Amino acid sequence: MVHANGVRRRVHVGDLQPGDHACLLFGSDEERASILRDFVLGGLDAEDKILYLSAEEDPPGPAALLDRCRLTSVPGGLAGRVEVVRLAEFLSRRGDLEPAALMRWLRGAAQRSREEGYRALRVAGDLGAALRDEHDVRTLLRYETLLAEEFSAGQALAVCQYDIRRCEPAALDAFASAHARSVEADPLVRTADLVVVRTYRPQGLRIEGVIDTDSQRHLRDALRSVAAVRGDVRLEMSRVEFLDLGGLRLLMTFARARAARHCTVELVGLLPHLSQVITLIGWDRTPGLRLGAVHAY
Repeated sequence: MVHANGVRRRVHVGDLQPGDHACLLFGSDEERASILRDFVLGGLDAEDKILYLSAEEDPPGPAALLDRCRLTSVPGGLAGRVEVVRLAEFLSRRGDLEPAALMRWLRGAAQRSREEGYRALRVAGDLGAALRDEHDVRTLLRYETLLAEEFSAGQALAVCQYDIRRCEPAALDAFASAHARSVEADPLVRTADLVVVRTYRPQGLRIEGVIDTDSQRHLRDALRSVAAVRGDVRLEMSRVEFLDLGGLRLLMTFARARAARHCTVELVGLLPHLSQVITLIGWDRTPGLRLGAVHAY
């Protein structure tokens, strides 16, 4: 299933449902761990069986999944609900991935999960580990097509992971186009008025909605989550509909804290009148603050 022009819908990993076939293009171990952890914990809540395709360098057994999720202990209910299989088991003697063999195995695993009373089979794995050359790209695309067709029946859901540090841009575009959805981390904040999502490329937050007296505490908590980030932070604010003076003060306080670490925070996508207010007050000279491009109507 290749989607025209690579168009795919971004979805929070916790909102995935049986039948979904999504991709995660990650650029850091932190980014992968955050999203994979939400995927696993969401599977526990949804009563799903969890299957992880591990790489050659991963620890054996369930420890591979715990390591990738950066979980230091086994969450309650995880024991007995996780199956880990090495991707190497589906490679030919020449080291080529055998899509048909892997699909037969996944089909059997999905059937077993239903017989065991689970809602669905939840599959994740770093498929980029099987990449060596252009032939492997074509083989993986064949696998992705088979997987999309198989999972469309709603008996399983998958997040196929690809490390952008190990894949060529053309290959990444092809893999992304083979999925209807791409996943991102679950929101740090999700209320009726405000949504804040952690971003990793670049490091920072995407803020959407209304920042007023009622939501300022949520924004403060979200800013704390990136306070220890090394390097500069970007706040993407093109979907902020309203930002009161208290919210602006929070952002200025955060900028000064970044300056103390010899880093900056960039505000991107502000409504033009908000950028003008910051400049008129003189807060554009706040240590640690950078004003990026304003929102384009």
